[in-house]
Amino acid sequence: MGQANTVGQQLWSLRDSVPPARVAAVGGAAGLMVVLFADLRLALAAGFAMVACGLFWVGRSVVRLRSRVDQEVDRADERAERQEQHQKRERKARERGERGRARDREADAERAELERLRLLLWNGFSASGIEQMRAFCSAPDRSKEARFEGLASIAERHASAGREDLARSFRRSALMADPEAVTAERVRGVMAPEGRSVHVDVLMVSDFGLPGGTTGSNIQEVRAQSTAGLRTGLLSTPFRPSKVGRPVNPKVLEVVDGDRVQFVHWSDRITCDLLLVRHPKVCENLLEDLPEIRAGRTVLVVNQPPCERYGVDGPSPATWDPGRVRAVLDGWVGEHTWYPIGPAVRSALLEHHGAELDGVELAEDDWVNIIDLAAWRRPRRREHDGTARVGRHTRDEPVKWPELPGLLEAAYPSGQGREIHVLGGADSAAGVLGGVPDTWRVQGFDSVSPREFLHGLDVYSYFTASDYVEAFGRSPLEAMAAGVPTIMPPRFKPLFGDAGVYSDPFGVREEISLLMTDHDRYERQVRRAWEVLEARFSHEAHLRRIAELGVRQERAFPTIS
Repeated sequence: MGQANTVGQQLWSLRDSVPPARVAAVGGAAGLMVVLFADLRLALAAGFAMVACGLFWVGRSVVRLRSRVDQEVDRADERAERQEQHQKRERKARERGERGRARDREADAERAELERLRLLLWNGFSASGIEQMRAFCSAPDRSKEARFEGLASIAERHASAGREDLARSFRRSALMADPEAVTAERVRGVMAPEGRSVHVDVLMVSDFGLPGGTTGSNIQEVRAQSTAGLRTGLLSTPFRPSKVGRPVNPKVLEVVDGDRVQFVHWSDRITCDLLLVRHPKVCENLLEDLPEIRAGRTVLVVNQPPCERYGVDGPSPATWDPGRVRAVLDGWVGEHTWYPIGPAVRSALLEHHGAELDGVELAEDDWVNIIDLAAWRRPRRREHDGTARVGRHTRDEPVKWPELPGLLEAAYPSGQGREIHVLGGADSAAGVLGGVPDTWRVQGFDSVSPREFLHGLDVYSYFTASDYVEAFGRSPLEAMAAGVPTIMPPRFKPLFGDAGVYSDPFGVREEISLLMTDHDRYERQVRRAWEVLEARFSHEAHLRRIAELGVRQERAFPTIS
C-alpha cells in the first residue's frame, strides 16, 4: 500500500510539472491515432470525445483567461484608486501649503505695514501716521490682532503727548476690535476717571458688530452728526448671548475718531441730548454692566416687525417680544418713544400687535434710513452697449427672493439683450429655479463695494417673497441714490413715493424696455428719485429730525418744503 501511495504522489507531481499544452498535444495525438486506425464505431466515439474535450478545454481556458483579465483589471483599478488618493492627498497638501504660504505672506505684509506706520507715529509724522493707521485698522481684510495693535499704538502716541482722553478712547476701540485681548490691566486703562461726566449730543446703542443694513444705517447717521459738528457716543451690545465677544465691524472703526465719535464704557457717566436705541433686539439681551446715563429724550428705532412673515396661514415665529422690549426700556431709561423704520413696520405693529403695544408711545413719524447722496451719486449713467444690465444686491436668504419660479423669472427677466447682475450670492434663487441661468452674473457678498456695483447697472429690480415684510429697503435706497431707476412692488410706494417705479413681477420686462428705449423717461426718473431722497432720506433730513428732538447743533439746516 505504501508503494502505491508513493507512485500516486509521483504521478500527481508529474501532472503539476507537465505543461497543460503538452498534455493536450499528447492526448490529441493519441485520439487522432484511434480515429485513423480503429474500427468505425470506436473512431466515431473517439472523435466525439476529442471534440468534447476540446470544447471543455477551450471553455476552461476562456474562463481562466477572463479570470486573469478581471484580476488584472481589479489590480489596475486598485492601483489607479491608490494613485488618485495619493494625488488628492498631495494636491490638498500643496493647497494647504499654498494657503499657508499665502497667509504667511499676508501676515508678513501686514506686519511690515504696521511697523512702517509705527515709524511714522514716533518719528515726526504723527498726524499723517495716525490718519494712515486708522485707515489700516478699518480695512475689511485686516486681522483682529493687527487692528488691536494699530489702535493701541495710536492710543500710546496720544498718551505720550498728554492727550489722555484720546488715548483712552483709542484703547477702547482696540478692545472693541479684538475682544479676546481683554485683560484686567487693559480694562483699567479704558475706565473713565472717577466722578467725571462726559456729554455727547447723541448716544447710540446698537450691536456694532453686525455686518449688514443695521450697521450701515448707524454709520450714515454717525457721519451726518459728525459732519454737523455733533459728538456721538457708541454703546455696543450684542443681539444674542452667543455673539458676546464678537469684534466690532471694521466699517464702524472707520468713523470712530476718538473725539466726535467714540465708544463709551460701562464706567462712564454720560449726559446726552438724545439716547437712540437702534433695533428692539438690543433690549432682549441688554448688557448687565451699563454706564450711568442721563438723557434729554430717548427713542427706540424699530428696525423690523416682531415676525418676518404675516401670511394667510398666520405669522411666522416672533423674533422679538414687544412686551418684553417695552418692560426692559421702562426699567432702564423710563419714558421713551418708539419710531418704526417705515410704513411696513408701522402697519405690522398696529395690525398684528396692537394689544402688545399697550403703554407704548408710538411716534407719528417714521425713523427712515438716510444716505449720503453726494457720496453715492454717479456723474452719468452707464454708456449703453446694447445690453440692459438689470441688477440687485442684498444678502442671499430665501425670503429675499420671490418664492415661485414664475415670479422670480418675471422679476429678473434674462434673455435677449438683458443681463441679470447679482451682488451677494444667488444660492437661494438657484434653489427656486433649479440652477442659475447662463445670462446671470453673480458676485459674492462684499466682493465689490455696493456703490461700485450699482454704478455699473442700467436698471435695478427689487422683489422678495410675497409674504415677507421688508422693514425698510436699504438696497433700493442705495440704488436710487446711485442714479439707477428702481423697479419695486407697489407696497414700497408709501415709503419711497415718486422715487420708485412700481409694478408686479410680470410688468418688470415692460418697465425695463420703456426705460431703456426712452432716454428722457430714464433721466426724469433719476431726477425725481434724487428730489425725494434729498427731502426725506438725506443727511440734512436726519439733522432736522434730531434737532426737533432737542439735539443742539452748531449750524442750522434749511427746511425743505
